[in-house]
Amino acid sequence: MICCLLVLIAAVRTVSGQEIAVPMRDGARLATNLYLPEPDLMGEQGVPVILVCTPYDRTRERPVGVWRDCFLRNGYAFAVQDMRGFHGSVEAGRGAARHHDGYDTVEWLAGQPWCNGKVGMIGYSHPGAVQYETALTGPPHLAAVIPAQAPGNYYTDAYYPARFRKADMETIWRGAFTAQTEQLIKRRSRHGARHVVGRFNVPMLHSAGWYDFYTEGAIEMFEACQRDGGAMARGNQKLLIGPWGHGVVQEEAGGALVLDGGLAYPEHAKPDWEGEVWLPWFDHWLKGKENGHMEEAAVRYFLMGDADDPDGVGNRWIAAESFPPACKEMRLYPRADFSLREEAPHEDHAFTYRYDPRDPVPTVGRRHVRLPVKGPYDQRPVEDRADVLIFTTAPLVEPLIVVGRVLVRLWVSSDCRDTDFTAKLTDVYPDGRSMWVSDSIVKGRYRNGFEEEFLEAGKVVEIEIDLGYTALAFGREHRVRLAISSSNFDRFDINLNTGDAYEEQELTRKLLKERFHGEVPRASGEESGSAIATNVLHVGPDRGSYLLLPIPLDVPVAR
Repeated sequence: MICCLLVLIAAVRTVSGQEIAVPMRDGARLATNLYLPEPDLMGEQGVPVILVCTPYDRTRERPVGVWRDCFLRNGYAFAVQDMRGFHGSVEAGRGAARHHDGYDTVEWLAGQPWCNGKVGMIGYSHPGAVQYETALTGPPHLAAVIPAQAPGNYYTDAYYPARFRKADMETIWRGAFTAQTEQLIKRRSRHGARHVVGRFNVPMLHSAGWYDFYTEGAIEMFEACQRDGGAMARGNQKLLIGPWGHGVVQEEAGGALVLDGGLAYPEHAKPDWEGEVWLPWFDHWLKGKENGHMEEAAVRYFLMGDADDPDGVGNRWIAAESFPPACKEMRLYPRADFSLREEAPHEDHAFTYRYDPRDPVPTVGRRHVRLPVKGPYDQRPVEDRADVLIFTTAPLVEPLIVVGRVLVRLWVSSDCRDTDFTAKLTDVYPDGRSMWVSDSIVKGRYRNGFEEEFLEAGKVVEIEIDLGYTALAFGREHRVRLAISSSNFDRFDINLNTGDAYEEQELTRKLLKERFHGEVPRASGEESGSAIATNVLHVGPDRGSYLLLPIPLDVPVAR
């Protein structure tokens, strides 16, 4: 057996790996680079293999090279494959479905004479989503996966979240890689119903970032599979959330974790990916090592804090068995004097502003759209606009720890049959910086879900804006700020305020071209009409617009 393995190793082990074509059930072949470790790392029963399936070109060195080198020197084989329809596998993708490609690849690798019969998968963004899809098909030899910064379901986690948003994914199409991205979207979008969680039957380590746009999907996939997955999934899930954005190569060593926008978290905000995450996970599930990894807490999340105070209340890793923790609700109410307080207002007040689609509030930092993600920028450049309402607490006497889902409930009205309302949470530093934490949007016509329900001019309605999950300790002397408006462009597409059907808008293309100083994909057409909306935020004892913050019942304890 060993002799045969050594002969095979000599045949395939090259600097660039052996280029092979892995057969699929429909006769197509997918371009794959295969790497085997040094002969002295091969065991009696062969080695497990780590698989990456990517639409981003298997020959790109970063970040694939980091994973490849890590696993090869630790006794794993490594394979990276161009997905059907992309790069080396482009011919296989014309008009063909790829639903079972992950299954077929896993089983082919597991059947090779050098493999011990166990396959793992790793990758972030779309290569993370491929892991969820592969796990759903149930390949018998898929032993463990690490989907990072990935949606469990593109439909609900990206395109149309629970409170309908014509938002992020539709504007990302306009990036420089439009043709590739549009193919991904057409191939990967799914129906509104979620998958049957019980069909997931593999241990998964879900990794996410507080400044990423798939954080909610990772948390929900972890909780659902941990509780309701198949026999091998239940109780065998882990969740890791740190203070990074989408596609950030966190494997880079040394120094603080510096984010676009100016915040720099201490060096310990970056895990030892090899020693603490990848190898302990795969060594346990693919090599059978009793390394104590599964006895550790199921959840590790980074409680962000004052980035200028590494020794403050925040900026530490928290260990837990579930997420989010048990919390109480803190309601902060916008007041007529533009303050934000725990005491509800005693008198009614209306804040009126005009939203002009031709002059939307510019996006300054964000979780999403036109990669790379820009991160937590200072929002002061857009806070002095007449169409932005700003409400701020007094300086905090003590730190305020917020962990969980942040919601905003507003009573609003408009003189248009459709318009948008946006909300943005920021952390105001003592020097005045208003640093982005999270934001979101609700379309008036979709305020109650997927069915259209247009606004009636002047009628006051209640809406909920979901700002997603966070874990942040607002520092002493910091302030909490809530900004309300009706646009945040180009993170979210503009609403023309007319109630017309959504479609590619010439005004959108024109604004994008002006903002990014270049051509925008797709042909131009006649500009659709738009209307200036007079929008109103209502506060008062009976119309209690408020920001809802989840406050942990117990102070999170560092791991």
